[in-house]
Amino acid sequence: MKLVIGIVGPPLAGKETAADAFAELLGRDGFSVSRHRFSDVLRETLDLWGMPHGRDNEQRLAQLMARLAEGTLSRAVEHRIANDAADVGILDGVRWFSDEEMIRSFAKRGIKNLLVYVLASPDVRYERLRRRNRAGEASVTRAEFDRQMAAENETYIPEIGGRADIKLMNEYADVQDFRKDAARAYQKTIRPLL
Repeated sequence: MKLVIGIVGPPLAGKETAADAFAELLGRDGFSVSRHRFSDVLRETLDLWGMPHGRDNEQRLAQLMARLAEGTLSRAVEHRIANDAADVGILDGVRWFSDEEMIRSFAKRGIKNLLVYVLASPDVRYERLRRRNRAGEASVTRAEFDRQMAAENETYIPEIGGRADIKLMNEYADVQDFRKDAARAYQKTIRPLL
């Protein structure tokens, strides 16, 4: 692996869209890409336990894992990418200080790394939630949304994002406008690392 990209940001800011744009551009430039979401580990664990997916269960599980041992989720994701043969690994959903430390630790192995902070206002993100309507999300009230956004899992995002190498504001109504910003960041910061 030549580069690890960690993407940090609050829910519905556009992390997955940024990851999609970077993966597409990297592929066009001839680089192989692997994608990993921290939430994949959580969803797989919930599946093993026969519990439904959803923000509440995923947040609670991540908090339980953090109490079990600091960095448990980070180590699980690191284990997945440790022997990854792709040129670039994109890690979507950085939320904990241990996630940031894990990504930065790749430098000790001679692997370049960077953090991308994707953000959008709470109002924009709440409207995206309602429009997306995944698993009944349209019925989530603003109070419920605000409660979810205040969970421990979300509280470290601004501080981690403050140390990011790239910051992308995504207030756009049209996803293509945001993808253009991601493409500019790719050309300016990511592509030169490879």
